[in-house]
Amino acid sequence: MVMADRGFTVSESVGLKEAKLIIPAFTKGKSQLDPVDVEKTRGIASVRIHVERVIGLLRRKYTILEGTLPTDFLRGSAKEAPDSQVPIIDRIVRVCSALVNLCPGIVPLD
Repeated sequence: MVMADRGFTVSESVGLKEAKLIIPAFTKGKSQLDPVDVEKTRGIASVRIHVERVIGLLRRKYTILEGTLPTDFLRGSAKEAPDSQVPIIDRIVRVCSALVNLCPGIVPLD
């Protein structure tokens, strides 16, 4: 599942990866949302708050992710075959995310 804001036109890209796009409902010219859409949007918003909190924790804990990064981080390692290169920034984010996942959760388990 991929969570996005209203107006993002990524549905085709998400579909190519066989994922589901989750976006909040919008009025489309109506004055109000239907009650079902209101509840769906509230559910998305509650999950989104937790996602944003975890992203904030990730950026605060690993300061390399806070500021502007060098463009060299967009390239893979020169030691690898050109077709299998993974950009350095992808590796950094993957390791930092894995380490945050090992920390105690910030979402209360009720």
